[in-house]
Amino acid sequence: MLYIDDAGWGDLVGGCLLGFLRGETGEYVVKMIDVSHFRPPNFARKTYLKEALRLAREALEELRVTKDEDIEICTGSVLSEISLTLMGEGYKVNPTRIVGKLQDLVENSLLDYYAALGVPRETLTVESGRERFYALIRWVMEDFEGREKYVKTGWKSWGSKWRYWRPKKKKIIGKGIS
Repeated sequence: MLYIDDAGWGDLVGGCLLGFLRGETGEYVVKMIDVSHFRPPNFARKTYLKEALRLAREALEELRVTKDEDIEICTGSVLSEISLTLMGEGYKVNPTRIVGKLQDLVENSLLDYYAALGVPRETLTVESGRERFYALIRWVMEDFEGREKYVKTGWKSWGSKWRYWRPKKKKIIGKGIS
């Protein structure tokens, strides 16, 4: 059984990782859709979908996946082109929610990737969501000129809201902070 999942799609910073795990042997391959696919004009053209498919083909070749093997693939939108194409080519694809070992592996690979960019690992949690979003945007704003290149600027909300967001400064009142 081959499992395919993604990580980083909804995060402000960086590309998107694709993880491939062969359940029987534990072989793990990770690929990255570069952040350039999430920046204008590529984002509007959805070039990330073709890149995801290209990377999936590489991983399937590396793992020597055959058409008679079962493939469970996350239903995330960045993986939709992979699912449709592989099904059309006769692979036994089952779109599903991925949990467990692969999800942990690809999320930890994502945190390693962020650390390599310079994001302090201790500011991030393995769980994605609101806290990680704000940790990443605060990190970008600490050196906006040097770090905007890592941002998924194709999001409509980047140009209309987040590019101009600045963390609120805490007021110091007496001995306490509020």
